[in-house]
Amino acid sequence: MTTAPAGFVPYDRPSPLLTAIGGFARHAVDPLRAGFAVDGPKTNARGLLHGGVIAAVGDVAIGHALAVRTDPPTPLITVNLSCDLVGTAREGDWVDIAVTPTRVGRRLAAGTAAFTANDRVIATVSALFMPSSAPAR
Repeated sequence: MTTAPAGFVPYDRPSPLLTAIGGFARHAVDPLRAGFAVDGPKTNARGLLHGGVIAAVGDVAIGHALAVRTDPPTPLITVNLSCDLVGTAREGDWVDIAVTPTRVGRRLAAGTAAFTANDRVIATVSALFMPSSAPAR
């Protein structure tokens, strides 16, 4: 089993989806970094990282990174999500996620995430959010 690199701690903002898939980490001091080891629940029948996992994790990672850019954190709702799957990761690989905020405004927030494995980009995710009236979790 692959372990998280130094500086990563267990993800402490669980959701039912992330809890079901399991094994996500965030960087202890950089809110724009997250990652995970590719294991059984995250793979397709060929043992490769499933594109749906990339989309779901990208949505959560970008949303949380943007939410905490305000004080207090702004609860956000995804209104658009785009994924470019340009490579793959195999069971046992560590996938690093680097989020880049592109806009944090009163009515819209946007960002991108680059997913890398084995020193190469395997996917990019772009997301657009609007503030929610629901309290942040």
